[in-house]
Amino acid sequence: MPINTGAGTRLYIGPRLTGPLPPTPAAAITLLSGLTYVEVGELESIGDYGDTINDVTFAGLAAGRAQHLKGLADAGSSELSIGFDAGDAGQLALVEAFLDRSRYDYPIKVVYVDGETDYFAAKVMSNKKTGISVEGVLKRTVTLGINSEIYEVVAP
Repeated sequence: MPINTGAGTRLYIGPRLTGPLPPTPAAAITLLSGLTYVEVGELESIGDYGDTINDVTFAGLAAGRAQHLKGLADAGSSELSIGFDAGDAGQLALVEAFLDRSRYDYPIKVVYVDGETDYFAAKVMSNKKTGISVEGVLKRTVTLGINSEIYEVVAP
């Protein structure tokens, strides 16, 4: 496949999950792809997301050399920059998810222009209005705290 720009990428939020995702990637993808999502309108950018594995080091006296082991995987958080639209259903769903204090996550779907799709589960951790200036576009900045691996589904 050729490389692409981010133009045409869309982000969607689904209904609050009622439990943890299944333990296998195939089962998680089946569950996530079967949900109904609403598109977040006026999306300007999606911040970095994806797993980083913590470096766990051990320094054995006899070896005199540090050993590196893989520790906790963390998909981190991703910041969304959105043109503020108080009537957009996707933006309203993000606000609802932000106000929700339950322990369950919300499914997120990112669809790229070539049809590749990423799924993950997240909590909406912030909801801020930004860009307030005379000639600035009023924006909503939302932070997603990602609580699952990123499930990548290649376009057929």
